[in-house]
Amino acid sequence: MSRRWLLVAVPVALGLAWREAPPLAVFAAALVSIVPLVQLIGDATERLAARLGPTLGGLFNSTLNNLPELIIGGVALSNGLTSVVKASLTGAILANLLLSLGVALIAGGIRYGEQRFDPKRLAVNGSMLIICAFCFIVPAMFNIGTPDGTRDLSFEMSFVLIGMYAANVVVTLFGAGGGTNLPEAEGLEDDHPTEPIWWSLLVLVVAAAFLGVITELLSHALEPTAAQLGLSKTFSGLVLLGGVGSLGEVLSGFHFARRGKPSLVMAATVGSTIQLVLLVAPLLVFAGYVMGQPMDLAFTAFEVVAIVLATIITRELIADGKANWFEGVLLLGVYLILAIGFYHLPE
Repeated sequence: MSRRWLLVAVPVALGLAWREAPPLAVFAAALVSIVPLVQLIGDATERLAARLGPTLGGLFNSTLNNLPELIIGGVALSNGLTSVVKASLTGAILANLLLSLGVALIAGGIRYGEQRFDPKRLAVNGSMLIICAFCFIVPAMFNIGTPDGTRDLSFEMSFVLIGMYAANVVVTLFGAGGGTNLPEAEGLEDDHPTEPIWWSLLVLVVAAAFLGVITELLSHALEPTAAQLGLSKTFSGLVLLGGVGSLGEVLSGFHFARRGKPSLVMAATVGSTIQLVLLVAPLLVFAGYVMGQPMDLAFTAFEVVAIVLATIITRELIADGKANWFEGVLLLGVYLILAIGFYHLPE
């Protein structure tokens, strides 16, 4: 279902910021504005991918699938909100594994009864999820013993993560399906076959630019809004920014599940999570280095525990290669439990 009518919130948010309205009003309008902008980016990316062929199209769609999270994290990082950036990354991971996949399993399960996944792909994705969780455990443990050295460790680890991402792309594209899922271009529905490529590119660039501006407004209004509502910055970044930034994955997972394409469901949820850890997280570390902001991969203990638990639970539920709507309900339940926990977590 289209959310483009919510684009009216974009000029409203800009107008409220220009008139120096209360931060709560600016924050609410900016948060609503992100929803249609994320959908525009996702739609334009899918249409471009459908025109580039199965190989380049799949890679293009997979790489840009996390563009909203990268923009939101980069803008927040430029404003010195490092803890919010980490929380938004955690929130995006949890939203992809629990919220997006949960919604997709419910939607597909209600329509088809049971969804089955490719066992080989599933095994590789499950192993990659464990490795992704491991990437957060090591910096956190290292930070406990030597807190002053975490920055260098994260910087070095980021090169390793980028290398793993590059290897995953090569194996996925040229290794006869040995890597993680990339959405195949021919599986992406193109609702406007006569739309020229330059128009899709223009929509992608303009939507990304507006997303950056709106995120800037959101970042400035975040702290006073959180204080006014009694929310911690961690909860605001995790549930609000992380959840809204992952809207594209939620919509894609639901859409693919209703069309009976479980392989694309896995690509839009689990595959997107792997992209977040292997590509977006290290890019934000590098961006922090360039901006002079102390961005690292040493997340809080609760964030690490939440990521590990979400990874293990998701892997166990889909390990048998099939899933139904009840397992989707379980994933949503776990997401709500973790959200409640973060809500009551002290600053």
